[in-house]
Amino acid sequence: MINLIFDIDDTVYDQLKPFEEAFKTVFEKADHLKIENLYIKSRFYSDEVYHRVVRGEMPKAEMHIYRITQALNDFDYQITKKEAEAFQQAYEQNQRKIELSSGIKEILTWAKKNDIMMGIITNGPKEHQQHKINDLQINDYIPANHTFISGGVGIEKPDKKIFKLVEEQIGINSAETYYIGDSFENDVIGSKSAGWNAIWLNRRQHIQPKNAAYQPDYCIKNEQELAAVLQDLL
Repeated sequence: MINLIFDIDDTVYDQLKPFEEAFKTVFEKADHLKIENLYIKSRFYSDEVYHRVVRGEMPKAEMHIYRITQALNDFDYQITKKEAEAFQQAYEQNQRKIELSSGIKEILTWAKKNDIMMGIITNGPKEHQQHKINDLQINDYIPANHTFISGGVGIEKPDKKIFKLVEEQIGINSAETYYIGDSFENDVIGSKSAGWNAIWLNRRQHIQPKNAAYQPDYCIKNEQELAAVLQDLL
């Protein structure tokens, strides 16, 4: 029997949607920009300074301003601090409206019906990520005590210790466990370094690093491909 452990952001829901809605609300004059490319840039700058936030070297609010300001600057569009703050406020409001993607909901329903052990590992502040888990109603499928938030346990992906902690806490075998996530560094490298199998949900068509220490066992583009892989594994 396999075990399935999921990431949250841009894995069980499409994180582009709340970003896009916030952008349209605040930056009406920048409608010529391709939102998905801007979102990818924003995630890049967020990841660049995230560890500084965790270490207390950068306030979270400053990181929020930095990532959207730098992303837009890459497309020759300059904004004020006030505009960056307005965008973040709209983004957070839209994040409270997130829903599981229909494809993921079907997969979770199928896995629960087949008594597959499931869990969550997500990076981020405990309260913030817990709000997302609640809004997604993911505990209808995955037990709350199988949910691990980096801000709550004090270890963050890609550190293999968080994966090993989950192994011990819920009693799973690494060889039978598949981690599903969108980040190559955090999710693929992290889970593979812990001896798990990795399924890279590459929604944004990122180029797969060929010289990385680890490679995913499966690279898929959408939930339909994920469902097909999982059914073959069962």
